[in-house]
Amino acid sequence: MAGLVDEIREALVADGSLDGHGPYPERELVRALLMLINDTEELVRQRACWELGRAVSRMSESKIEVFIQRLLWRLNPESGDNPMGVPEALGEIGYRAPEQIRNAVCVFLQYLDDERLRPGLLQAVGRVGQRLSDVFTEHFSAISPYLGDKDPIISGNAVLALARISRGDATETTDVVGNDEREVRIYCRGEYRRMALCELVSHDCVNEDALCFVTGN
Repeated sequence: MAGLVDEIREALVADGSLDGHGPYPERELVRALLMLINDTEELVRQRACWELGRAVSRMSESKIEVFIQRLLWRLNPESGDNPMGVPEALGEIGYRAPEQIRNAVCVFLQYLDDERLRPGLLQAVGRVGQRLSDVFTEHFSAISPYLGDKDPIISGNAVLALARISRGDATETTDVVGNDEREVRIYCRGEYRRMALCELVSHDCVNEDALCFVTGN
């Protein structure tokens, strides 16, 4: 198993995805990616979440729902598991299987109080919100307080989330962010760049399907 994990990790580092690699047995692939969403290197972790979303989306609907419940349990401190990367993975799975994650939205929003999980959860909110904007519109009050957060990483993830939910027409988001020129570091279109919060609200990356996230590194 360690050999497969290393092979997949090398592919994610070198090429950004598993396109052109494999094929891998689905069960072993999912197990390897579950290990890699805990990787200490941010880009590997994010790319593993992306690939996990693709792999899980190939399962039957019932198996996807069970898998989502397993990941939600890993967010619970009582599970004793490492929750690193789990919110982002939920976001990628939910993006590709929106109906299977619909009923879980209110569950993972409960963890927004956890400072360690908050950036990833806000990222997941935006990712799933691209498919389930109606659900997250109902939960605007749970997300909006973070738009003006003093930490630009938190406010950046909140801005990206709400802008994605509204597909770039985030009037309420714009009203709060205004001309906030604090810069955040964002990964989009295959590279890291810096961007002002007020620019992020309506940037083209909001409407894209590709891997995109705000980072503090």
